[in-house]
Parts: sequence; structure tokens; C-alpha cells
Amino acid sequence: MKIFPIRSFLILRLLLIVVFIFTVFAGTIAQKQPALSSSEILHAMKRLNVLGTVMYIAAHPDDENTRLLAYMARDRNYKTAYLAMTRGDGGQNLIGDEQGIELGMIRTQELLAARRVDGAEQFFTRAYDFGFSKRTEEALAIWDKQKVLSDAVWVIRNFKPDVIITRFPEDSRAGHGHHSGSAVIAREAFVAAADPKMFPEQFKFGVGPWKAKRIMWNTFSFGSTNTTADNQLKIDAGSYIPLLGKSIGEIAAEGRSQHRSQGFGSASTRGSATEYFIHTLGEKAEKDPMDGVDCSWARVEGGFVVNALVNKLVETYSVNDPSASLPQLIAIRKAIQAIGDVHWKRIKLSEVDRLIQLTTGLHLEALADRSLVKQGDSIRVNVLLNNRAGADVNIGEISFENTKAGQGMGLKKNVNWTNSFYVPVSTTKKLSQPYWLEQAMEAGYFNVDDQKLIGMPENKPAFTVNAILNIMGETILFDIPVRYRVVDPAKGEFFHPVYVLPASPTADKKMETIAYEHIPTLTYFSSIVKFDLPKDLKTTGKRIGYITGAGDKLPDMIRMMGFDVTELGRNDINQGKLNQFDAVVVGVRAYNVNEWMAEKHAILMDYVSNGGNLVVQYNTNSFAGPMQKTMIGPRPFTISRGRTTEEDADVVFMDENDPLLNFPNKITKNDFSGWIQERGIYYAENFSADYKAVLSMHDKGEADLNGSLIVRNEGKGRFIYTGLVFFRELPAGVPGAFRLFANIISNPNKKINGSK
Repeated sequence: MKIFPIRSFLILRLLLIVVFIFTVFAGTIAQKQPALSSSEILHAMKRLNVLGTVMYIAAHPDDENTRLLAYMARDRNYKTAYLAMTRGDGGQNLIGDEQGIELGMIRTQELLAARRVDGAEQFFTRAYDFGFSKRTEEALAIWDKQKVLSDAVWVIRNFKPDVIITRFPEDSRAGHGHHSGSAVIAREAFVAAADPKMFPEQFKFGVGPWKAKRIMWNTFSFGSTNTTADNQLKIDAGSYIPLLGKSIGEIAAEGRSQHRSQGFGSASTRGSATEYFIHTLGEKAEKDPMDGVDCSWARVEGGFVVNALVNKLVETYSVNDPSASLPQLIAIRKAIQAIGDVHWKRIKLSEVDRLIQLTTGLHLEALADRSLVKQGDSIRVNVLLNNRAGADVNIGEISFENTKAGQGMGLKKNVNWTNSFYVPVSTTKKLSQPYWLEQAMEAGYFNVDDQKLIGMPENKPAFTVNAILNIMGETILFDIPVRYRVVDPAKGEFFHPVYVLPASPTADKKMETIAYEHIPTLTYFSSIVKFDLPKDLKTTGKRIGYITGAGDKLPDMIRMMGFDVTELGRNDINQGKLNQFDAVVVGVRAYNVNEWMAEKHAILMDYVSNGGNLVVQYNTNSFAGPMQKTMIGPRPFTISRGRTTEEDADVVFMDENDPLLNFPNKITKNDFSGWIQERGIYYAENFSADYKAVLSMHDKGEADLNGSLIVRNEGKGRFIYTGLVFFRELPAGVPGAFRLFANIISNPNKKINGSK
């Protein structure tokens, strides 16, 4: 979102929908064209003989144990999924200034990228990540427990896991109310999914009660919290998979590293890696999480025929000529069609059809002439098919938006078959809006009325080409997502979704775009909401320097207040340049993302001593940056994990006469009304009397914290550290936050500019 220095300010909200049915969209749009080697095809073939399912449940993107997911999906070949309660909307953003629903969209795509690496599938509930929660009860109340429980039951009844595994316990060891809340939901959903009296309204959509064998807790050792023990059930999840050429630890690290917005880049590991489990409910496992689960074709009537055919497929597979396996795959496909189990028939037919495409080297491509198309406009789609291995493949029909082509044509070996469709786009074509943003949301959850959409990670493509092919006598339907290709001269080709836009702008909606290299370009529509700066806002000084950190919208907010803002990089931090500013503000996580900040400490302190006003916003003293030995202020202090998560927590003024509370604006308790999500994060602690704490606050049932705003007068100037979440409050238009921030960046040596 772009912010402009005007009084009437635009911010983002929600709207619209694209509908699709509750089936896993295997062709999730990545930015690079996926491909499997011959050995990877053999690995996928072995999966045909495995009929086990595992579901992992936690709270946020990046909570999942990527090592265990990779082990279950890639080594054990189980159908594996991660159910996240939320999309991570309330987290911090290390790569940009997106917050709220925008950050949730980014983290959704990062999760999908991780799943493409570890081989698992991805689901969500309607729960909104409203920020850090210290109490399970708070999380469940704000989420609307029954609504989120219903979602978890729906996903379980569709996915039908044999075993459910949770990341967190239900108590304080989880470290976050969302974490412990996810464990409560998982346990209750395990029971409710099997109970026909629970959420019976779901049955008319094709599901029935499902009883998993057991639910377990995957214990952990994080920091100072170690919940593992030698007497717990243990497995070694550090195996090496020769056909993939990777260890599970390498796959897990690659998946974990997809969470770039959270700074979770991880190093690969190799060797033995123990995972620990505690029994929760159901039949207790003694040696393995899947104890007592028949994961073979024996669980399906008539499955022994398929099992024998798959064994022969694997035994006779030619690494040098995968297409030689096509007749056996066709035989397997016919055998699967004959079984009566609808659930496993659907799953295994999908796997076989994918293997048929891979072994024949069948390339299916549908590229649009643009990434954005309006309702009522026309779209050109170029379709390309290539039968690279020369198998017996004939076109039954290629269709796009009711236009057909190619009937009865054979596909020659390694010869491109192409056709261009130029068709009108209906004026009623659904707009490309994330389905969970169609309706106005509540404080703790998204409103989604279509039961079949619940749980889905994203919308299906706006346009799809249907290819009916006859392969060795078998008729197979392939759905080809229509994508837009961009060729970067330096980096090669990238693929992005095609989005449907309204025929003409409306006055209350705005198109927004989110673009990062590691995820597809995202487009959605926001409603336009106006807010005004406080009429009594006063400021002093004119010029502000802003040292950019991980990304936030504060430079534009400060411009709105009437200041001239210059954004500063490494080479700008010198005494000559800094002395021209009335205040210098350090962006969020600047010390975490800029290693060079440490070398600028003496220059920044000289700026303060010479009469400058230096304001440092929150940083984290964690793995996400070089903070452990970095000096920030003129005297030492520690950045803690202390925070006030309740946005309406009472605020106590430690000294009502402090300049920060009086100049140029008189701050009162009213200025802390209407704050969103939280008060502050990553407070200062262990600071000496050299610093003065200005505010004190606490969440319910906890002791006071006084490190949200500390100040020290140094020489002719002053230094301020604040964990107050101005990066959330100012873009949300909170009046009191503007008034307090104006005081923080106003140099007491400067005259008052007047009301804004």
C-alpha cells in the first residue's frame, strides 16, 4: 500500500471471493517450473503402495516441524498435511512493510512453498492471528472456539488422517496462547470428528464421521524449554533418501527457509535426528506413531491386485527410460478404478495420472498474454503440449471457456502442438480476491459462508484449460492452470497467476499488489477507509532522518505529520549529514537486518551528544539478527521478550511531568484508547538509573513492565528506545499514537510548529 502526506489517509481492509471445491489443488502455482528427475519418479512410484495418512496441527505458519513433515511425506511416503490455525497475519515482517491480512497472504504462500519442498499438503482454519496472546482462554474466545473447532473437524473429516500430531501442549509450556489453543482445538477435534452428533451440518457436503487411530504431542526443546525425555516414544527422523539425493535434515532446512518474512533461513543438517512423542488420546503407540495402522493396500477391498502391479512397476522400472513403465501404469490405473473405496481411489488415481504425465515427459502449458484481465475484456491463451518421450498419446479434446480444439489429433514425439484461444471474459466472471477476504472479518476470525472453501490454502486459478487425452486407450483429464510468464534477462523465467479485475474501478475499492521473488505476485482488492490526523496535533522541528530497518510505513506517516523525511542507508550515517536532522528515527528491527548498525554506534552517540534526538524502535534479541553484542544506547540495556499483548491494558505514567508526556502535546490516558492488536513488544530491561522509564503497563495477572519507553538525556540531546508498536498504530490512524509519537520525535530545543 502506498501512503501519501495528506490529512485524509487511505488504509487497507477486506472484500470479495473466488469459489472452488474442497479438493487439494496439486498444481499450486510456483514461480519456477517444477520438474522431477528419473530417480524422483521412481521415488514417487513407491508411494503408490503406501496408504497411510498423517496430520500435523499447530497455530501459525512456521510453527510446523518441517523435519517431521518431510520424514513422514518423503521417507515414509504417507499422505501428510499441516493444519495451521491461522495465516500468521499478526506476526512481524522481516522483508517488507506488509502487516495484517497482507502479511497473512505472504505467509500463506511461504507455507505453500515449504510444502512443495517437504511434500506435505496445507490447510487452514478461519482463525485470524490477532497478535501475541499469553492465555489459551483469550485465544479461544477471540477466535470463537466453536467456529474454529468446526473448521478443524471439517478438515479432518475430509483428509481422514490415521494419526494426528500436535506441535504444542495445552499449557504454558507452549509459550503463546495461540500455540496452546491449537493443541486444545486439535484434541477436541480428534474426538468431535468421530462423533456424528458434532457438526452434523457438514455431512450434506459429502463427509462423514472419521475416527483417527490416535493423537500425539510431538515434544520439543526450544531455548530454555525442553519437553523431551528418554521415556517418551522416539523415532529417528534423520534418514537419507538416495533417490532424492538428500537427507531429511536437508529437505527440512530448505522448507524452513521458505519462511523469509520471519527470518527463518536454516542451515542443512545431516545424520540421526530424534523426534519425541507423548500420547494424548486414542490407542497408545508403543514403538512408532503409526503403530497398528495398516498402511498397505490390504486396508482396501481388492487392493492386493494393485499392490502386486505396483511391485512389478518398481521392480521393472528403467531409470534410463521411464516411459517404458507406461503400460504398467495404465494397468495400475485400471485396477484402481475397480476398487470400491472412493477416498483412496481418488487419491491414488491422482498419483497415477501424475506419474503417467511424468514418465511420458508430457509437457502441458497454458500461458496468458497478460497477468491482469478485466471483466468483459478478452484474453488470449496459448496452449502448448509436447509428448517428449513419444508415447501413444492422442488429443480427445482441448477446451478453454467453452471453446474447443485438437479433437482426434495425435501428439508426435517431441513436436510441439500449439493452439491459441482468444475468448471473451464474462462480465460476471468472479473477481480474483482471496476467498477469506470476501466478507468483512471479525476481530478473531474470517467470515466464510461456503463450507467447501473452509480449510483451503488459496483460490484455484482464475482460468483453467481442460485437456482430455487418450493415452494407450485410457482417457485422462488434465487441468492446466493458465499462468502468465515473465522472462528476466538475469534470472530466467517466472510464472505468476492471472487475476480478474472489475470492468471499471469502484469508488470504495482499490487494487493492491504484493511482489516478492520467493512467492507468486499477489493481487487483491481492499476497501478504502479514510482517517484524519488529530486536529490538535502539534509538532516541533522540520527534518527527520529515518534509518530503514525490516520495513514499516512510518516514514510516510511522519510525512503526513508535516515533516520532511530522508531515508538513510549505511553511507548516510555520518556526522555531517546527521547534524541537519532535528531527529533521527531507527526503523523496526534495523539492528537485526543491518549488521553495519554496530559500526555506526559512535557516530549516532555523537549526534545525540551534540543536541540530536535519536529514537530507536523495537529490535529482537534473537537468532534473527546480530543483536547479542550490539550496543544501542549511550549506556547498556537489554532487549527482552517482554510485551503487553492486551491493546487496552491500563497505562501508568511514571512521571506525569516528563517532557515526553507534555511537549509539544499534553498526553493523557485518552491517548491510549483505540489501540489495535497490542501495546508494545520487545521491551527494554536491565537498564540502570541512567535511563528513565516513562510508562508502566501489564497484561492481566502479570507484574508491571516499565521498558516500553525509556529515555536518557545525553550531552545536549536525548536517546529514546521504545517497544510501543507505532508501526501498527500509526497506519491504523490511532489519534493518540500520533500525538505521542510527535512528542517522541520532537526535539525539545526546537520551537512548536503549531497545530496540524
